[in-house]
Amino acid sequence: MRIPRAAAICLLLPLSITTCLAATRHYYIAAEDVTWNYAPSGMNLMNAVPIRQPWLKLQWPKTRFIEYTDDSFSVKKPQPDWLGILGPVIRAEVGDEIVVEFLNRSRLAHDMHPHGLRYDKDNEGSVYLPFGKGDRIAPGRRYTYHWFANAASGPGPRQASSIVWWYHSHVEAAMEINAGLMGPIIVTAKGKAKPDGSPKDVDREFVASFMIFNEMGSQPAGQFYSINGYIFGNLPGLYMKEGDKVRWYLLALGNETDLHTPHWHGETVTDEGRHADVIELLPGSMKTVDMIADNPGSWMFHCHVADHMESGMMAIYTIYKPQPSKCPATLAGIEFWSHPEKNTLTVTNASGKPITNLVITSEMFMAPQDLRRPYGATWHTTKPILPGREQVLEKPGVRTEDAARVLGWVFFPSLVKYQDGSAWTPQSNGECFQIFWRDAQHPHVPALPPLQFEINAD
Repeated sequence: MRIPRAAAICLLLPLSITTCLAATRHYYIAAEDVTWNYAPSGMNLMNAVPIRQPWLKLQWPKTRFIEYTDDSFSVKKPQPDWLGILGPVIRAEVGDEIVVEFLNRSRLAHDMHPHGLRYDKDNEGSVYLPFGKGDRIAPGRRYTYHWFANAASGPGPRQASSIVWWYHSHVEAAMEINAGLMGPIIVTAKGKAKPDGSPKDVDREFVASFMIFNEMGSQPAGQFYSINGYIFGNLPGLYMKEGDKVRWYLLALGNETDLHTPHWHGETVTDEGRHADVIELLPGSMKTVDMIADNPGSWMFHCHVADHMESGMMAIYTIYKPQPSKCPATLAGIEFWSHPEKNTLTVTNASGKPITNLVITSEMFMAPQDLRRPYGATWHTTKPILPGREQVLEKPGVRTEDAARVLGWVFFPSLVKYQDGSAWTPQSNGECFQIFWRDAQHPHVPALPPLQFEINAD
């Protein structure tokens, strides 16, 4: 497990200089062969239409960097779902040492090469003469990398309090990057980091990698214009609260076609003192920009190169208002997946007043960003509910084939009538929502994505 922050330690590094380290940060990362789906919903979620030609095959073999909790490499460390195909975020504060124990579980030789950090030849992770010990790690073998975040690794005088770098495999770099072996390094200025290495002056961070993956020798059907490995709005997790200071780390890798221009609808960003809503990225480049999330709504985030945008290099980010502290009803006791033919939902009157009629609306997650409302989506109480009391509601289940695809159910009150004649209605769609995921380890979702459409799931 990762060693906690400790007092500064002075030691002699292999670079033949005496250096004082603020902390040593340990990571356990494996290269693993996986199957990647560029659009888990199978839909263009920007417009609620199926993905059409030429992108008929969406799942492809890839190789990724996967983080584990310790050197047994048995328990995966949870990652933000917005990272997508990228490897874990490696963090440091200026002055820290980074120790990465690397295990190659894939079928080919790989290594790990960092940008921006200080290292000696044995820790470079790149194959060329003269060779180093950390180059070209064979399948099944391990290697421990030691990298140092010196002053030149951190932000410059006009930059934000943290900046982003790349790491990637460098045996056959172009092939390996295209396979997915890449990830971000974030270095925070000295004295400006929280214990986990993230910057103190930021509420939320996102990494966005703009890259065209080539799966079929440049044939159109194998060109995937992606943000973090997702196309046509399938990138999940870009949620921020109204008022948040949000730091965006923007990256580009690839070849001469990977000239990208990330653009945000609805907001502007600050880029080293200038205001902008479009940022220029060349292949291999890295940019850090800040946003004040003060315009609630769901907004497009995309590359403004015309053919990149039209080919799927688009996502949605959402600025949400906090949920109300007091809702008229709470929901629990759901039963959906074990008995799909009959669904049950337990509702509790949390309003403090007797409820005579309660209407609950339901929606389904068919993929992380694919939210749909089934026909017959409303649930109704059958009798009054006293304050603090509960009632079990029942409905026929969705079709068996649909039930197997549902990742999660969303419920929220859409009408509450009280015994005293007053009523409650939501001020916005989904107010007071609760989500019940099939996978209990699913990342928390603080807001709902745009609703796609209604489907017949009765």
